[in-house]
Amino acid sequence: MSMTPGFVPSLALIAALGAPAAARPQVERIDLSERGPSIGERVPDFNLNDQNGDRWTRDSILGANGAMLVFVRSADW
Repeated sequence: MSMTPGFVPSLALIAALGAPAAARPQVERIDLSERGPSIGERVPDFNLNDQNGDRWTRDSILGANGAMLVFVRSADW
């Protein structure tokens, strides 16, 4: 029987997901309701550069219907 390149890592993933709860590391729960502004709350003014080096402020992104800010955290910068 020949193995495909993804076969062995798949077994490791199945083994990790199937581990008993006592063997899994404990994860600290974070109450996200206490972080950042709430829905509908006015965001504090900011002055930031985007990935292209263009400077943006809260007032510069507001349109007639307001604005929606989306922050994405990444471990791969």
